[in-house]
Amino acid sequence: MPSFHSFHTFLSARRTDAQRARIARRRQKAAHDAQPDKHLFDRLQRTINTQLNGIVGVLEMIRQHELTSEQRELIGLAQRSANTLLSDTGRLFDGDAFADDTAMHIDEAMRDVRVLVVTPDTALRTRIENELMHRDMRATGVERADAALTALEQAAVAGDPYRIALLDQDIHGIDGETLGSAIGNAPAHRDTLLVLISSEHDRQDADRLALTGFSAWLPKPVPRPMLIDTLTMLCGCIAKKDAPRFICAGVRTQREQPAPESVDSLSDSFTDSFADSFTQARVMVVDDNPVNLEVAERMLTRFGCLVDTAAGGEQALELAEARRYDLILMDCQMPGVDGYQATALLRAAEGGLKHTPIVGWSSRTNRNERDTCLAIGMDDFLAKPMRMRELSAILVRWLQRTAKQTQAKQDDELDATRQMFGDDFPELARLFLADSPQRLNALREAIDRNDDAAIAKLAHVLCGSSASLGATLLAALSRELEVAARNGAMHEVPPRLDAIAFEYARIEARLNGMLQSPVR
Repeated sequence: MPSFHSFHTFLSARRTDAQRARIARRRQKAAHDAQPDKHLFDRLQRTINTQLNGIVGVLEMIRQHELTSEQRELIGLAQRSANTLLSDTGRLFDGDAFADDTAMHIDEAMRDVRVLVVTPDTALRTRIENELMHRDMRATGVERADAALTALEQAAVAGDPYRIALLDQDIHGIDGETLGSAIGNAPAHRDTLLVLISSEHDRQDADRLALTGFSAWLPKPVPRPMLIDTLTMLCGCIAKKDAPRFICAGVRTQREQPAPESVDSLSDSFTDSFADSFTQARVMVVDDNPVNLEVAERMLTRFGCLVDTAAGGEQALELAEARRYDLILMDCQMPGVDGYQATALLRAAEGGLKHTPIVGWSSRTNRNERDTCLAIGMDDFLAKPMRMRELSAILVRWLQRTAKQTQAKQDDELDATRQMFGDDFPELARLFLADSPQRLNALREAIDRNDDAAIAKLAHVLCGSSASLGATLLAALSRELEVAARNGAMHEVPPRLDAIAFEYARIEARLNGMLQSPVR
């Protein structure tokens, strides 16, 4: 009696080529059907986030009214539940939900990845190197910036580049952030993912670093779990050829939600201080979801904006032709003419004679979505669900705020600087008032020449002098201009300079008033 093996061999030999092809097609179809439908997941994520956008927005607007303590507590509970749901669904859809048979194990993704560690701290450098080599990563440690640049250049020429660079902020002769900007601006090193290691950090710094080109930020003395989590995320992105989200101390800032105890401050005192800050600014909101339109309209009205709404790209084009807008909030995914097509048509109609800031608005918050918005001609990106704090940052960035804004507490520390310098303050103030207009004129000339290097240098100097004086908002605006120029985002430069000039006029008026009044 023949064995099973010989019987199987006999059948295989009798199969025709056509039979083998049919079997192969069936197996391929079965394998494909077993994989999750990525487009289905995308639609599901958009549906969930779109509805949550309405829920979160309505809850924030309710908090603007007078409520009992029990009502406030219940609304806070609902907000925290919505935040948790957003976070959980974000991890689900951004994780391995659509991983296929080629997905790599974490250890395999990290293996053989080349990492450069730049820090003068020998103990820290040795500890990180040992941790990386324990995971079969190839780690090289150097102390100085010049040695780091040499190592990066040699690796690139050899065709074996460093994929990740960990940069200590306290490097001899140069800070890690500046070194990272230099690395990111070099075409040969644009695929190197940058991680900054520093002792102090806050959310505004995180936003700036993400804009500069960093992929992550770790606190000293670099706790081991945070280091491993960060490297795991970055190596996974390298393996999948995906752009990483910016993470701060192991937490994704784009998905991070306000802590429960901070809900009140975000919804009440924060928005009260910004109420009517953008009076007369005309904004158009474009979205195919009526709830999103109403929530956005109410939020923008809270800031003093004059708001028009459009239910789709076609209507947005009609409104834009009939009226000039200071800002357009454009949904990306819409039936018919979507946000990308509408933006392209609006830019073509402008013809270089004007430039209306357009902010992409989407429930898909991956890096590719943001990059697509910027590449198509949009100026910025806002993730759904929209919150008052994120919206205010967009308005501050692209609109000139009126004199109704709160000034001394939020925008400058001039009074504290006057108290600190005492009798020497008038001399410092007069020097600033004499020097700054010259720098603003030089900035305008550099913009006319399209000289991004000169713009970055002048903005850097203005940032330093403003910070020394206590003009904190002016310093922040100058720093944003510097970053935009260093990144070659020249379309962002003119509106940022307008914001700087507007804020300098306010600082100038304050200083002149202070010089005329004695120190109390």
